[in-house]
Amino acid sequence: MLRKLFAFSGTLSRIEYVGIACAGVLVKHAIDLAVASGLFHRDWTPLNYIVPLGVPLQSVGPQDGRFLVTMTAIALPFAWIGTAITVKRFRSIGWPLWTVAFFFIPIANVVSFAIAAVWPEKSAGREDTPPTWLKRLVPSDPLGAAISALLLTALLSVALVALGTKILGAYGWGLFAGVPFAQGAIASLLIGVHRRPSAAECVLVAMISAAVTFGALLAVALEGVVCLLMATPLAIAFTLMGAAFGYVVTAARGRTTVAGLLLCVLIAPVIMGAEGATPRKAPLYRVETAVIVNAPAFKVWQSVVSFPPLPPPAELPFRLGVAYPQRARIVGTGVGAMRYCEFSTGAFVEPITVWKPGEDLAFDVVRNPSPMRELSPYGAIETPHLHDYLRSRRGEFLLEALSGGRTRLVGITWYQHRLWPAPYWALFSNAIIHTIHRRVLDHVKALAERADIRT
Repeated sequence: MLRKLFAFSGTLSRIEYVGIACAGVLVKHAIDLAVASGLFHRDWTPLNYIVPLGVPLQSVGPQDGRFLVTMTAIALPFAWIGTAITVKRFRSIGWPLWTVAFFFIPIANVVSFAIAAVWPEKSAGREDTPPTWLKRLVPSDPLGAAISALLLTALLSVALVALGTKILGAYGWGLFAGVPFAQGAIASLLIGVHRRPSAAECVLVAMISAAVTFGALLAVALEGVVCLLMATPLAIAFTLMGAAFGYVVTAARGRTTVAGLLLCVLIAPVIMGAEGATPRKAPLYRVETAVIVNAPAFKVWQSVVSFPPLPPPAELPFRLGVAYPQRARIVGTGVGAMRYCEFSTGAFVEPITVWKPGEDLAFDVVRNPSPMRELSPYGAIETPHLHDYLRSRRGEFLLEALSGGRTRLVGITWYQHRLWPAPYWALFSNAIIHTIHRRVLDHVKALAERADIRT
């Protein structure tokens, strides 16, 4: 039994593979749940196995670090066992051993486990063929097979995107990783119905299929240009992984299986459903931007609490539809006053929580406008992620007096977003918020320095 669990040599039957894997998942989940809830008072759900690092790395504190180290230490022996049984099982079914790398890739690991579990053991002199109905669906000539794969996978992907965004409201791993992975895998499997395709053919058809889906999502007004462009790097990565996976499956025995196709079709909606059933707490991000103002703090303060409208934006994100600040006003003075920061899509409503003239202005955010106007051939379109998926929670202006009558002005925003994988989308949201900060801070700097010169 120890050799079956820990050794990398030999083979493994379907029953042994499924039995060890399921027992390992149950035991590990019980241990993880006990440690996470009992020692660290944290939630732990099965989604943490699809997304191993459920917290954004840039917001990891000392307690988060101890939690991650502990959970990693617990995972190591299970990772060893998982890798060992995967190696033996892939050897049993004739898959190349380098495909064990799928075990460590979210989405791919679930698909590879499911297919390896149903795939029959390698047997000499046997060559199975796809069912007749599948051969009729896909033309036998390479060009016809490629066109069929492009159209079928694009239609499926659009349907899955509609399911995730319009029905389930799941902007997560199922949508941004599961759908492109399935698209690449299914495209590769379909062109392998009548013959064994090359790796280059699988990649080419998968990528063209992704481009067709991009255009189809725009054509049916499911998404806008900017959001699709931001999702493109992630989609390309998982489409390529799916194409590689589909190539391995077809190359292993020179055929495409209905089981493989069905599992690839189901993986995205299953993950979407799991994400919807076990919602996660959105991480809180902190973005800080600073400028040096050649004016004393009291002049800067006057420009912070009251400034005229900003000039039209020149920054590219704002010209593409991202919401940008236009003006700000404060009704009243002191703690309890109300700040209204008007953006191109509406006004932030911000009750003042700290009022220290010349030093500190802080506020909560009780109402957020839409984060952007989608760029689309149809003009303004409404998509679910424009509502409550990105929310500013509070903000602050800090003023630090420097030598020579200068002031260091710092703008800080705390915000949350409910898009997954969270660290990936934070790259874009952090950059956008820095750009917003810079627009406001540069405006305050210009006003304060101009006022100081007049004085």
